[in-house]
Amino acid sequence: MRTLENLIKIEERNGEQLVSGRDLHEFLEIGTQFSKWFDRMCEYGFSETKDYIAISQKRLTAQGNETTYTDYLMKISMAKELSMLQRNERGKQAREYFIKCEEAWNSEDMVLARALQIQNKKILGYKEHIEVLENKIKEDAPRVSFAETIEKASDCILVREFSKIIANEGIHLGEKSLYKWFREKGFIFKNSTEPMQSAVQRGLFKVSERVIKAVTGDIVRSTTKITGKGQIYFLGLLKKEFL
Repeated sequence: MRTLENLIKIEERNGEQLVSGRDLHEFLEIGTQFSKWFDRMCEYGFSETKDYIAISQKRLTAQGNETTYTDYLMKISMAKELSMLQRNERGKQAREYFIKCEEAWNSEDMVLARALQIQNKKILGYKEHIEVLENKIKEDAPRVSFAETIEKASDCILVREFSKIIANEGIHLGEKSLYKWFREKGFIFKNSTEPMQSAVQRGLFKVSERVIKAVTGDIVRSTTKITGKGQIYFLGLLKKEFL
């Protein structure tokens, strides 16, 4: 024997109990077509959103074709009134059933259970948010660590000093290997330590010059240095290639 719970299912949405209009229409054994009956019932002052919401659902016809139909999910208060309006035994049974559902829903145990459920959802949301932040911190850690190193260092550094910095990032290339890499990538002239003009114009390198007094005359010595911008840029390229 099918019980009222099977015939008229109660759905929970956004903390409210809702009843299918079609389920109630079928249980009450209304002879009028559902859409006409529901429209007539709404003339008693029920309104969409306040008392019910319209939903679209799909089902198969007897011929096996898919069709879309509209149902109305009603609040318990509306379902009780519609049941009472029928003035028959079925309506009385449905109304008593909805009253019991309301009582159970508003019982202390159910109120506490819903409060606990809401709290658990909030806690889960906090945990997920914290996890996202922790992952972001882990992702940013190498970049932040490197940026802090640059901040503490001077604006421009020698290639051998840069090799020590990238070693802390897990890239082990000595000064000679770094120069070789710069040449292969077209940042420094072949067989030289002088940077390409294009790399200097991009702000990746800076060349400092000093004059040395000698017996034979003044000697100009050039020193290639990597700028702060260049350090960050080259680290990105090196990580892609070596990590």
